[in-house]
Amino acid sequence: MRPDQYIRLSQLNDQIQDAITDRFKGHTYWVVADITNHSFKADKKIHYFELVEKSETSSAITAKIMGKSWGTGAVKILDFEITTGQRFTNNLHVLVQLSVDFHPLYGLSVNLLDIDSNFMLGILEQQRNATLARLLKENDFIHKEGELYSTLNSRLKLPSVIQRIAVISSSSSAGNEDFRHTMQHNDFGYVFQIDDYHTVVQGDNNAKLFLNKLIEVYNTGIPYDAIVITRGGGSQSDFLIFDNYNIGRAVAKFPIPVITGIGHQKNVSITDLMAHNHTKTPTKAAEFIIAHNRSFEQHILSQQRRIALKSQQLFLGYYKELSGLKSLVSHNVRELIAVQKQELMLKKQHISQESRNLLAEEKQHLLLTAQKALQHPQRIIQQQNRDFEYLKNNLKIFTGQYLRSRKLQLEDHRKTIKLLSPQNVLSRGYAVIRKNDKIINGAGNIHEGEEIEIVVKDAILKSTVNEKIQHDGKQTDL
Repeated sequence: MRPDQYIRLSQLNDQIQDAITDRFKGHTYWVVADITNHSFKADKKIHYFELVEKSETSSAITAKIMGKSWGTGAVKILDFEITTGQRFTNNLHVLVQLSVDFHPLYGLSVNLLDIDSNFMLGILEQQRNATLARLLKENDFIHKEGELYSTLNSRLKLPSVIQRIAVISSSSSAGNEDFRHTMQHNDFGYVFQIDDYHTVVQGDNNAKLFLNKLIEVYNTGIPYDAIVITRGGGSQSDFLIFDNYNIGRAVAKFPIPVITGIGHQKNVSITDLMAHNHTKTPTKAAEFIIAHNRSFEQHILSQQRRIALKSQQLFLGYYKELSGLKSLVSHNVRELIAVQKQELMLKKQHISQESRNLLAEEKQHLLLTAQKALQHPQRIIQQQNRDFEYLKNNLKIFTGQYLRSRKLQLEDHRKTIKLLSPQNVLSRGYAVIRKNDKIINGAGNIHEGEEIEIVVKDAILKSTVNEKIQHDGKQTDL
């Protein structure tokens, strides 16, 4: 092939550059696309990235072009980040103003001249509103009241004093350190038990990890007074996790009051709306809890002051009432004493008069009794003398009769004794048997061969028992 039949690559690229420059010079285009493969050269303040378009029915890329931004474009990107709170990075769906450029060495690319912040905010707001609408539609425990949302969690009553707290945060979170420092160095000396549950708190793709940490707190069974979710500052995309449907639903239904302090200065996340209370930063969350406890303490102190004041008022009222009663009692006592004194004087006079009358009557009675007493002994003495004479005569008669009767009885006894005397018994033929100088009244103590004495009327017979014959005393010829 001859040299005039081919050209160099640089010549071709020059022709392409000329063609593109002629076609696109002075033209700019607003294009909707997604950011990928982003990098930033901080020393040169240049952004490098790719713009891609994906199919609406699948995730397949249907268009792609290299892009860069520097100078005014880089300033516009910085304004975008400040306005939206969203860092310019991968996976952003953006509306950008572009110019077409072709460089012989680097090829075809686009220059980012401007970026529409409102477009990004609109997309995020649309996603957020769609999530809120779904939460209201699918969960009967979430209600909208005006501009606010009422959830099971927000309807819980905070304990009077918050002391035991579970904190869900990143393990390297400066916000969590701010929260702890504020809680532990509060001006009132309040003491808190703070348990950390570390997890990832940024990126919507980490929502499952965050949700599992909420479940872990619940499964501990520890009776926490509150759950605190903390996170420091960051870009808008860092906070997308807190607009997640599942996290918002879990917070709305959580049985322990949830307090958020996730460092989102621009707006309120869905998690904030579903929680019991939301604050702007971890430090504000700590201050809220301290203020809550301080409010309870001030209420107690106020009640103490009210009780003291009421006690003083009651004491003063009762003191006045008692003083009045004292005066009334003193007055009534004086009047009562005067009345009783008058009655006592009257009773004294009455008793004196009655006593004199009674003494006069008793004196008269005693005189009559004395006169009767002087006459009565004489009659008694005369009667006693007559009775004495009667008794004396009766005693003489009775004594003679009694002595004669006793004399006859004595004579009968004498005859009986004489008849029963041993001498008379022996004279009638009976005998007395003695053994060892003792009278024997039966044969039980006498044995054969023993010596006995038989006493008869005129002699004592000494004999030896040769034979002993039993006799019942019934058959006898005596």
